[in-house]
Amino acid sequence: MSDAAPLSPAEAVVLLSPNLAKGHAAIKAVLLLLLTKGVLRIEQTDEPGMFRTKTIAHLRIAAEPNNPPPEIAALIEIVRAAQAEGGKIKDVVARANKAFGTGCPMYVTKFIYPALIARGLLTEKKVLFIRTVHLTLAGEALQSQPKSDLFKANNIPKLLKSDPAQAAAVAAEIGSTILLSDKLPKHFKPLADAMKARGGDVGFVPVDSGGLQHGGFDVNSFDLGGLDFGSFDAGSFDAGIASFDAGLSDAGGGDSGSGHH
Repeated sequence: MSDAAPLSPAEAVVLLSPNLAKGHAAIKAVLLLLLTKGVLRIEQTDEPGMFRTKTIAHLRIAAEPNNPPPEIAALIEIVRAAQAEGGKIKDVVARANKAFGTGCPMYVTKFIYPALIARGLLTEKKVLFIRTVHLTLAGEALQSQPKSDLFKANNIPKLLKSDPAQAAAVAAEIGSTILLSDKLPKHFKPLADAMKARGGDVGFVPVDSGGLQHGGFDVNSFDLGGLDFGSFDAGSFDAGIASFDAGLSDAGGGDSGSGHH
């Protein structure tokens, strides 16, 4: 029997491509969620380089969440440990790779696969020593939703130029799926402004969800206003996320592969 509750951002990442799900993409979606909820924040420092000053992004814990689920608690501890040593995003990436393997495949196998299997959206099969996951009928039915929402999310940057009110409406409709789009982070500030101008709260929960609660921590609602856009320039948030992507790429990328042992 499947669980009809909305997908968390990390669950949506995995459901889109179960056996090819990239652990670093799931982690990035969760970090974005925590940034929008004000649990984390990005700070920048200028450091002298050989030819010019370099701007370095740091990840900080801004607030302790209330009873977060294990997949979120694990990432907060990684940020906490990195923060004690300066908190550069590349250090967060290095710790994530150390904890979950290069490219973070074990983040998916440890936290996200079990959650989706428990919800009846995935099933696991074992052949010899290789385990693979497969969509159930309920998983196949639900998979179309994040695919459709991601397509809409990727169109939001164009809408922000031509019709900001419509961009805000689309973002409110698809909710936390916007956190899966690689095209959107640098547009979060104008999107937040468009949502304010539309007359609604910047924070929202998709209308059909009622919030997805994990022991008191809502992993589906979020607030673009939780991002302190005034604390850094317009490109710094995107630069920070780019640092995360670059760090994982430098570490060798990787994904969950076609199976897990």
